[in-house]
Amino acid sequence: MMSIRELTHKITQTLQPLYDEREAAAVAYVYVCAKLGMERYEIALRGNELVDESMAAGIQRDIERLAEGCPVQYVLGETEFYGLPFEVSPAVLIPRQETEELVQLVAEQGKGRGVSIWDVGTGSGCIAVSLAKLLPDAQVFATDISEEALSVARRNAHRNGVEVTFARHDMRDAEHLPFGDRRFDIIVSNPPYIPASDRNSMHRNVTDYEPSLALFVPDDDTVWCYEAVARLGQQTLNPGGRIYVETYHDFHEELIALFQTSGYMDVLSIKDLNGRLRFVSTSKI
Repeated sequence: MMSIRELTHKITQTLQPLYDEREAAAVAYVYVCAKLGMERYEIALRGNELVDESMAAGIQRDIERLAEGCPVQYVLGETEFYGLPFEVSPAVLIPRQETEELVQLVAEQGKGRGVSIWDVGTGSGCIAVSLAKLLPDAQVFATDISEEALSVARRNAHRNGVEVTFARHDMRDAEHLPFGDRRFDIIVSNPPYIPASDRNSMHRNVTDYEPSLALFVPDDDTVWCYEAVARLGQQTLNPGGRIYVETYHDFHEELIALFQTSGYMDVLSIKDLNGRLRFVSTSKI
């Protein structure tokens, strides 16, 4: 039998061929806290307690998956985003902290208003579900090309007790709109934006496990998703409605020009909390 402290140390040591010591320890803490239903500070207080022997086989299988490079969120089958629990699987991206800032931008715009919001490329549903939770008077809609992703997103909406209208839709299809003649006050999207040439510089726990369709764009067509969102916005946004997108820091000048030539105004380039260009927002004329 193994103590909680020994389990945490074992995972940290096992993962150090993949990560540096700090990253390995961070993964170990996330896993142990989630698996044992603890807060991080409790590991120090309860470290000498023994782990339930009935959990040993399952924990060992999990450690083996972690050692192969599988992200801890996929091993656990869940993660936290904007303080809410979300199911995740290899069918969807693992929500990132930066995307919480995108949610905050939209929430500030929609606060106190009965806005209609469309989340294009919803994945796990983290944006749509969080906005539905933050803006109870809003009507939230969400689409994705992946039916597997939509299944996860629907379960996340149910888990968090919110109503989101989901539909399968390819963002490139501007002829067959998923919600008919409905008009929106806000379109939000965190689409694929990482150039394919960056794949080799990324950790394999991302490239080997997270869905490439939701991550990468061709080097010769890096902003196609934003062109698609701009077209959808022209067709479905109310006058004065806004678009909010997460994007790559190198794309901002190109996106400002794209939205301006697509008939939008007030194009804003917004930095994340780390001071990196991360978001673009614009308004329909």
